[in-house]
Amino acid sequence: MYPVRHVYRPRDPRARLEDEVAAATRTALAGEPGSVLVFLPGEAEIRRTEEMLNSANLPSSISVRPLYGSMGFAEQDAALNQAPEGSRKIVLATTIAETSLTIEGIGTVIDTGFKRSPRFDPASGMTSLETVRVSLASADQRRGRAGRLGPGVCYRLWPEAETRALAAHDQPEILVSDLTPLVLELAAWGVHAPSSLSWLDPPPAPAFAQAQDLLERLEG
Repeated sequence: MYPVRHVYRPRDPRARLEDEVAAATRTALAGEPGSVLVFLPGEAEIRRTEEMLNSANLPSSISVRPLYGSMGFAEQDAALNQAPEGSRKIVLATTIAETSLTIEGIGTVIDTGFKRSPRFDPASGMTSLETVRVSLASADQRRGRAGRLGPGVCYRLWPEAETRALAAHDQPEILVSDLTPLVLELAAWGVHAPSSLSWLDPPPAPAFAQAQDLLERLEG
């Protein structure tokens, strides 16, 4: 891990996210060496930003590469592999690029500070994707991607003071997910009360009760 310098570049709340990202990317390309990794909330933002950058008359030596989970392997490889000598790339990625994948040639990270995360509503029994702020741990993981090959820079698109207000860690999945599969598996083990087990994070009582009620109604 090499040193990574922070550049705080707060967004204009009246501007579209992709406009701010495209402007920050052009600034990074002009002032920093290497390729650029941009963290965006989801595929929709990635596609809009890709379209904007491709229409911005970038030099022919710079390519724009999306990276998200539902892409084909060939497209993912194009984002992950080293850019040809004399070329640079802009990788527009979701949280898939935080830790598990090695992206060659990255010297700069641009972090929007958002991600798409599933949230379960016990009242409706539905799970939806919501755009939420990243945790401090995730922001640090993203920053670190700029320092794997040498000293790098991380552009954060929020005021520096907001970093202190970020949650320390992401919420455990058990607190925000549909617990129906878990409750069904526990029932198969003969466990009907979560209090009979030891948990790192106990399942929320309303979500657990909702899952039990749903399974009972399905059985009936």
